[in-house]
Amino acid sequence: MFPENPLDRWRLLPLNQLAALKLKEAGEPISSENLPALQLMTWGLTHGAKPTHRRTAQELLRLQYRGPDEAFICLTSGSAEELLELQGQLIKLSPKSAAQRLLDVFDRCLKGAPGKLSPRG
Repeated sequence: MFPENPLDRWRLLPLNQLAALKLKEAGEPISSENLPALQLMTWGLTHGAKPTHRRTAQELLRLQYRGPDEAFICLTSGSAEELLELQGQLIKLSPKSAAQRLLDVFDRCLKGAPGKLSPRG
């Protein structure tokens, strides 16, 4: 029997499900190696979404494969009400705008916790 991919459970969470829908809407195949929310942000960067700071893009690119759990926890670190509000906003947005919104949330998290997302081994 094959060991379970630890990201499989994360993919079932509503934010990742919404991101997967936005990727499909954009015609982008869903990666089995990445979380959809992180993939949508990366897709957004290549399709014109602008991070507030260069560090935001650098951290996203570093963490998407080396620490996807840390990046996703950062995205979802607000209150339950904030997360529900974010999800409600994403439903209404185009894929590019949804990617931009997630990048903005990720950027705010990074600003609020410099050094919190530390490099792994």
